[in-house]
Amino acid sequence: MIVFFDMNALYEGGTKAMRGSKFKQTTQRYRCNQLLETARLADDLEKGTYEPQTGHKFLISERGHARYISSNVMRDKSLYHVLCDDVLTPAAAKFLIFDNSASQKGKGVDFERRRLVEHLRRYYATHGTNGGWIELFDFSGYYANIRHSVCLADTGTLLIKADVDPETVAYTIRLLRKIFKTYEVDVSRFTEDEIRRFMTDKVDPLINANVPGAELTGRRYLPKGVDIGAQPSQNVGISFPIPWDNYAKIVQGEKLYARYTDDSYAINEDRDDLEELRAGLSDTAARQGLIVNVKKTRITKISKPFRHLQVSYRLTETGRIERRINPKAITRERRKLKAYKRLLEAGRLEYPAIENAFKSWLGGHYKYMTHGQIYQLASLFYELFGRRPTWRKGHSRLFWMMTHRLRASSSTGTAL
Repeated sequence: MIVFFDMNALYEGGTKAMRGSKFKQTTQRYRCNQLLETARLADDLEKGTYEPQTGHKFLISERGHARYISSNVMRDKSLYHVLCDDVLTPAAAKFLIFDNSASQKGKGVDFERRRLVEHLRRYYATHGTNGGWIELFDFSGYYANIRHSVCLADTGTLLIKADVDPETVAYTIRLLRKIFKTYEVDVSRFTEDEIRRFMTDKVDPLINANVPGAELTGRRYLPKGVDIGAQPSQNVGISFPIPWDNYAKIVQGEKLYARYTDDSYAINEDRDDLEELRAGLSDTAARQGLIVNVKKTRITKISKPFRHLQVSYRLTETGRIERRINPKAITRERRKLKAYKRLLEAGRLEYPAIENAFKSWLGGHYKYMTHGQIYQLASLFYELFGRRPTWRKGHSRLFWMMTHRLRASSSTGTAL
């Protein structure tokens, strides 16, 4: 039996979907009727009448870039857990490189940063010098430029290679095609010049009559792009550039290569090899419809500061690795704290939520900050809110740095 028709799997998917949002009214309503909703979902899937909803899309501004984030309804989230956890993730895991760090259990941003440090150490241990080069790659509009036709074809091939039964493969592709319809970008609000910039080839914008209501409203949709925030998009984001990774690791033999979603790097002692790698990766990406960001894709010396995932690195002559947070990140956090204060005074935000957000940010970045930066940021928090964050065991050193000003020793001239 196809896993999508298994009510036990669908019920478990609904339980997973509710874990992170038990406080929401929609989640609580779904939980009261979970058995009934699961039965209806299984029936619609078996009859072929299931249609995913577009969900709620809201706009956020991240470092000056406007991004749309999608929030799906509980019914769709339940199915997406089955689709991803039981089909897509196990199949893709067989073909992902170890240094692919995004959206996987036991991996993440911190794992990617540790791998970069490990690669720098390995380079120094092999060559005994910091005279090498690093090439940093980035895509322009990565999620927005993922073409549905290419993604569906690659996913089908991936599932077949992973020995998934043909019936499940066919049903998965049909299901993904329906989900992708809800992802397609509505270009009816853009001008013709803006629409042309969305396209990566000379094909005119398509009028998609398969989208419900498109023929009535006259809206036009581009058959590419996946929504940020949806679980299937995470699977697509890590598996879509598999040809990119294979080219770097296998064809070019770049052992010191890693990728986090659309950010990747390669370290080599020869700049010409990295130039050749960039040309090959650009061709590979172009065949998939991806666009290399020429402004952010660059080659620089590892002996000079370079930035990856908001952290600056430098390999010294002695092999020591210097890591520093991007100063702009601290500036943004200070502005956030001041904005939190205004929201608190307006009654739109409660203090526990502010404290948790601050501790979450500081807990992920304090290792790359100086004592002075930590103390000044903590002092601003105390000045704004009149109290200090409470920490569990294991953060005694961080708490000490937040509450004690850095002083210099009169005897040695070094910092205490």
